[in-house]
Amino acid sequence: MSSPADDRAARVFEAFRQALGREPVMAAAGLERALQHSLTSGLALQDAVVALGLIDEPTAYRLLATAAQLPFADLRNVQPSPLARHLVPPSILRRHEVLPLAVDDKEVRYVTATPCNPEADRAVSMSTGRGTVAMLTCRTDLRAALASYAEAGTVLPAETTNGPSRDAVAARPSVLIVDDEATTRTLVRMLLERDGYRVIEAFNGRHALDIVGAQDVDLVVMDLLMPELDGYGAIRALRKQEQHATTPIVVVTTEEGPVVEKQVLDLGADDYILKPFEPTVLTSRIKAAFRRQRLGAS
Repeated sequence: MSSPADDRAARVFEAFRQALGREPVMAAAGLERALQHSLTSGLALQDAVVALGLIDEPTAYRLLATAAQLPFADLRNVQPSPLARHLVPPSILRRHEVLPLAVDDKEVRYVTATPCNPEADRAVSMSTGRGTVAMLTCRTDLRAALASYAEAGTVLPAETTNGPSRDAVAARPSVLIVDDEATTRTLVRMLLERDGYRVIEAFNGRHALDIVGAQDVDLVVMDLLMPELDGYGAIRALRKQEQHATTPIVVVTTEEGPVVEKQVLDLGADDYILKPFEPTVLTSRIKAAFRRQRLGAS
């Protein structure tokens, strides 16, 4: 019995095959050659028609995007956001050949050269804690982009085992909430304790540094605008400490915009959420941060 994903893939393939048949340069013999080449070579049909020189790659993938009812993204004219790239571990980028392009509090947009790939969709969603919107792009452009990011070191930092072990995370991990607003701390505490976390509170950055020097902390939820030592300074100080060089830090703040996003990522934060936030948004981001850490340590 076929799955819904298999049924959709079959519908997309048939729609794409019919679209190719309507192309003036694709005579019936050309389409038959492409289908046979796809079977014998193991190439997807869109790559087979390109390999045979029957259609150029952008035309083939635009036709496929229309058949799959997906937006098409030209990676030569798109600049992925740093936060979107940061949230998906390199292992997922390599395994599923996907590249995240943009992200907000609710969803992440990513490109793929393979429509109807539920495994890739689940992996991106699980690693970011967000819903997903898939877009199609040319395979050659996608592989070139992934290679350039890997060479430039612009995906996640190098894999490390400094974070908590799988057993430690499973056994009631500790979360430090750093916020000068008592109401926010109380709300976050209630949400996290409900999910089984051990919660510690700090009322500013200086207080947070005192706490992490005295007890173990597995993840930090950090506000930015606080007296005495703000979140920017606290993140910078935490990242200088060997034991917290890779501790996940989720920024929760009213500060917004690409400049703020770049600042917190450059300092070493792992995610960025705007106030006011939905409770499920915060809890899903914290679970995703722990999940990315485990992927990096595996």
